[in-house]
Amino acid sequence: MSGEHILTGKAAQRYLDLNNALLKFSELFQYNEGDDRAIVIIGGSYLDIVLEHVLLAFFPEDDSEVDRLIQYDQPLGTFGNKVRMAYCLGLIEKVVKDDLKLVGKIRNRFAHDLYVTFEDKTIKSWCNELKWHKISMMANPPEGATTRDLYQVGVNQLITFLNGAVAIGRGDKRKIRNNF
Repeated sequence: MSGEHILTGKAAQRYLDLNNALLKFSELFQYNEGDDRAIVIIGGSYLDIVLEHVLLAFFPEDDSEVDRLIQYDQPLGTFGNKVRMAYCLGLIEKVVKDDLKLVGKIRNRFAHDLYVTFEDKTIKSWCNELKWHKISMMANPPEGATTRDLYQVGVNQLITFLNGAVAIGRGDKRKIRNNF
């Protein structure tokens, strides 16, 4: 067995960091626990973290340039720009991109509207538009699934996809060109 697939250095540390974040996410993102706002913010925040890991796995190892690129006030500092970049680099599917954008809209609505809940007409519409979980699970949601159920299952399935995309990004990692 060759050692080419063994993670070392930064890749190993990022792997451990992402798994620690996943454990914390799993602890906080419980079904039937927590209020709607907390669930939406936690789900969106973890998707932001794992999406950043997808990009970091793909980008070349140049800490100063990459770190600058993902700072909040820089091109990849926002969730929407990370989604767009991952999509344009071919790291995520179009349906995943569309669902991530919907989750971002839902998160922003909950962050800026004190009274919004999953019963809100617009939130219901956005949650019903989520598609990746139907594809990945090869089934439509069961009768009686709530809007919150759709959101939580949708987010969990996006996380599953993005965790796989981290490994794909790592396999296609870019190298610094320094030929001259």
